[in-house]
Amino acid sequence: MNILFIGNSATYVHDLPGMLCRFAEEVGRDITATSIVKGGYELSRHGDESTDHGKNVLAEIAKGYDVVFLQDNSNCISTEEKRAASVLAYKKLHAAVKKSGARTVIYFRPPAGKAIFGLSPAEQCREFDRHFTAIAKELGAESAYVNRAFAEAIEKTDIDLWGPDNAHISECGAYLAACVFFATLFGSCSKIKDTNGLPESVAQTLKTIADGAVFSSYDS
Repeated sequence: MNILFIGNSATYVHDLPGMLCRFAEEVGRDITATSIVKGGYELSRHGDESTDHGKNVLAEIAKGYDVVFLQDNSNCISTEEKRAASVLAYKKLHAAVKKSGARTVIYFRPPAGKAIFGLSPAEQCREFDRHFTAIAKELGAESAYVNRAFAEAIEKTDIDLWGPDNAHISECGAYLAACVFFATLFGSCSKIKDTNGLPESVAQTLKTIADGAVFSSYDS
């Protein structure tokens, strides 16, 4: 399976694509991951075909992958203008993905570990859910519910999900996100033995939460 990730630091911090590849290899799945990720980028910049970067992104998609993950900036929920730009970007890139024969997976991004746009981390999770669910439904795209996993972990654990800046995810947060990716593509995380250096109990808790986010109903 060949996977393309398009996004920003919410994808590349702690190398989520590489972690997913390790998990998949562990259960006998052969995957390769390619990333187009730039710090602070909004998805609309990746999909802007008037720029060289946007043209390169579309050319990469056209090479033909099995799955393409699309991830937007956290500011996609900050204003109506940003929401509209986000929707348009997903539509543009999904059209290119669909034309290439690949599956689109919308990465429901994690929240910041602090209030942004007047929203607490838990409230950000809910807003991301509303925003991305509507997009996924309209496009017929698949969903990787990292936000739902974070919402559950915030409510029911004291695991530190963010780094020192309270903006980027910690190793625990990255493990949780990668587990959601795995469950979305391959089924239950219970098959994963790799703890990424985390205590076994923490890894087990995060795997259970990831499975719940992917396979259980969610009340937003």
